[in-house]
Amino acid sequence: MAQTLSVTDLTPQQKSAGNWPGEPSPRARTAFEPGAFEFLFESLLEEAVRLGATDIHVRAGDVVQARVDGVLVPLDTPTLNTADTRSLAARILESNGASERVEDVKEFEGSMSVRGVGRFRANILRQRSSFMVVMRVISDVLPTFEQLNLPRAIVHAPKIEAGLILVCGAPESGRSTTIAALINHLNTTSASRRHCVLVERPIEYLHKSQRWSMTQREVGSDTESFEDGVRSAIMQDADAIVIGAMEEHSVVEAAMRAVEAGRLVIGRMQAPDAGSAIRQMLQRMEGEDQQALRLRLAEVLHCVVGQKLVPRLTGGRRVLATQLLYMTPYVRESVLDAGSFDNLNDALRKGRDQYGTQTFDQSLADLVLAGEVSFEMAIKLAANPLDLELQLRGSR
Repeated sequence: MAQTLSVTDLTPQQKSAGNWPGEPSPRARTAFEPGAFEFLFESLLEEAVRLGATDIHVRAGDVVQARVDGVLVPLDTPTLNTADTRSLAARILESNGASERVEDVKEFEGSMSVRGVGRFRANILRQRSSFMVVMRVISDVLPTFEQLNLPRAIVHAPKIEAGLILVCGAPESGRSTTIAALINHLNTTSASRRHCVLVERPIEYLHKSQRWSMTQREVGSDTESFEDGVRSAIMQDADAIVIGAMEEHSVVEAAMRAVEAGRLVIGRMQAPDAGSAIRQMLQRMEGEDQQALRLRLAEVLHCVVGQKLVPRLTGGRRVLATQLLYMTPYVRESVLDAGSFDNLNDALRKGRDQYGTQTFDQSLADLVLAGEVSFEMAIKLAANPLDLELQLRGSR
């Protein structure tokens, strides 16, 4: 059954035009009146945000859907047509200053702000010759480590002059939010004023200069590419550089050179865990001598945060499970020796008490013991279910 979406603060004429639930109508409508969808869209976004949605899906031939607690919920709206989704796509392109005609767009990623509602990351795509728009809700409030349930040892990650911090996970696992928390921590707790340059596509969280001077640049409008943005940041006297995507070889190499030039670099990667992130880094670095590449990476890599969003035992918003890697002696040995790289998780487990490192399975065990995640869900998601089950049964 669809979840009812109640829209407030609209005139009866506006509500009738969109046929919102609960409004009397002389006849049942299965679609918006021409132009009504664009007219009511901001109110729809406001209500979806109120419901706690993280994403809003808008496609022709369907009702609007919102992702709430990790599940897509169909909202009780009229069915959209191709004109509805085309008008929204055109509006997003216009708000991003894009030069493309809407008819020529097949994929586009940008941002959108709605006064009094919030900011959104907007992704336009073509499907069945019509437009679909997926909008990710970006909170106006910058997150803290405690709010995100990040491990306590994360507080040490940004306290270095130079080094590479990677935040990895699957798409929509909250990587941008974790990076925002790292930057917010620097910006609000630093003892001295420094300069941070963020290179993103699109710009998501807005950072106002507090204890640090914050410069945010969007790829496509403020700089040509991530690579150009990172290289320029060094010349722009950046102490820290944030890279919104580290999937290309040239961007990885630019990040390495920035660290070697004495900068703190925080990068976002699409990788399921720390081991996969390190393998991807080695594949994307310049050079053929694998041992030399491993040594170079071991010298610059400071921390890897791996993360997954896990369903809560009590329902509601998902909780974060984290893997935390620091370049400890155990980890360094695993990175340098290809033969022992598969023992990386063991190195993280061993370093927990002394260095604060942890595996996903240790994080899952903590969440079970805290009553946040069910025993069955943790076993299902564990890398080593048998060991986790033995650990939990012993603890319980």
